[in-house]
Amino acid sequence: MKRVTQFAAVCVVCLLLTAGCTAPTNVPPSSPELTADDVTDTSALIQGHTDTLRSQPFTVRSTTTIRDTNNTFTATINRSWRVDPRQSVRALAIRTPTATGDAPRSYQQAPERISAWRHGNETTVRIESDTGVQVRQVQLLNTSVRLNRVLHRQLIYRYSTRQNTTVETLTRNGTQFYRVMANLNDTHVSSNASMTLLVNQRGYVQQIKTRQTVAYRSGPRVITETVRFSRVGNTRVKPPSWVETGS
Repeated sequence: MKRVTQFAAVCVVCLLLTAGCTAPTNVPPSSPELTADDVTDTSALIQGHTDTLRSQPFTVRSTTTIRDTNNTFTATINRSWRVDPRQSVRALAIRTPTATGDAPRSYQQAPERISAWRHGNETTVRIESDTGVQVRQVQLLNTSVRLNRVLHRQLIYRYSTRQNTTVETLTRNGTQFYRVMANLNDTHVSSNASMTLLVNQRGYVQQIKTRQTVAYRSGPRVITETVRFSRVGNTRVKPPSWVETGS
């Protein structure tokens, strides 16, 4: 294993570029591979991540866990996306929240499941709650299936400043990856933040892990998030039955 540690300004660049890690399939053999130097170039990493995943279908799954520091409640939000970004864009997103303990009302009253289907710029949302099921057409900006959101570009961009960064090179099943770990600078709302990225040489983020303490009016909460990209080039995206039936 090869380890490179960088600090100060170099840290910032390093973290941003290490966001992609699963080797995409159906990529032309001539596609350039990322080097250890490439993953310290923020613009190159994010561009490679975006270009790779905008050219072929892929699957994304994320889990966000929210706890108060006294451990009186836990809220978990699971999300998944199946996306074919080629014309016309097709995507299916599903969000399922759960809450245990003395969770705030906003978590307890959340719908049991929210599904969104996109075909081109037309989107349909299905909301399941204890009062029934509702299906309706919505504007694209009001859904979770916008490509930039699905690619989690904002999550990558956010970590542009850090206290320190460590980059490791590792091999799994004959494929080389770059793992980036960093402690992040405190802000006026978050502290004790850290981030780990797994980046594939092909140029996209396979996994992003974050942890931070966020200040709320009701008290601090510890938020952890894991995002994984998979089945790149092999994801099948079909409309769910409720798009046609409206139920």
